Amino acid sequence: MSVRPLPGRVLSVLLVVVCAAGGLWAFRVPLLRGLGAVLIREDALRHADALYVLGGASLDRGREAARVMQAGWCDHAWFTGSNIPTSLESVGLLLPEADVSLLASQRAGLPPGRGSALHYGTSTAEEADAVLVHAHRAGHDTIMILSSRFHLRRIHRVFARHPQARGITVLLHGAPAVLFREEEWWRYEDGLVMLANEYLKLVYYAWRY
Repeated sequence: MSVRPLPGRVLSVLLVVVCAAGGLWAFRVPLLRGLGAVLIREDALRHADALYVLGGASLDRGREAARVMQAGWCDHAWFTGSNIPTSLESVGLLLPEADVSLLASQRAGLPPGRGSALHYGTSTAEEADAVLVHAHRAGHDTIMILSSRFHLRRIHRVFARHPQARGITVLLHGAPAVLFREEEWWRYEDGLVMLANEYLKLVYYAWRY
C-alpha cells in the first residue's frame, strides 16, 4: 500500500511549528529572565521619612530592612502584617508577621530604637491602607515600601491607585530572595512557585481592585 505524501499546507504548518519551538528553546533563558524582570518595579534609593516593611518573607525583608536603615536611607522602620505564620502557630508561637520581620531585622543589625511593629494587614491591600493612614498622621511626604522583589509590580499598582496616596511620594525597594536568585528563578522550586503565584495575584488584583 502506498503512503500518500502530506499536503503542502500541512507541511508548511509543521515547519512553522518546529521553527517556533526551536526559537523558543534557543531563546528560553532571556524569555524566562524577562518574565521575572517584568515583576520587578524598583525605584532608585534615596532618603525617605520612613521605611515600611510589608509582612511575609521575614528573613529576606528583615535583612534588607537592616541594610537600608544602616545606610541611613530612612529615619525609622515600621513592620506591618497581622497574619501569624502557620509554621510558628503550629509550635505555639503566636507572633504576627510584623514582629517576626522586626526580630529578623534586629538580628541582622537594625540600629537600636529605629524599628517598630505595626500590627495591621492580612493582605497587600490592607497593608497599603494602614501604611498610608499612618504616614499621613505622621506627616510624612516621602515613604519607602520594602517587599520581595517579585512583588513590586503589584505593590506599585496598589499604591498608585490608592486614594490616600495623594500628597505622598511612594518609593519601592525590593529585598533579594534568600532561597533563590531572581535572575534564574526557573532553576529553583521556590522561584517557580513565587513567580506563578505573583502573576496570578496580578490578575486577581487587577480584577478585585
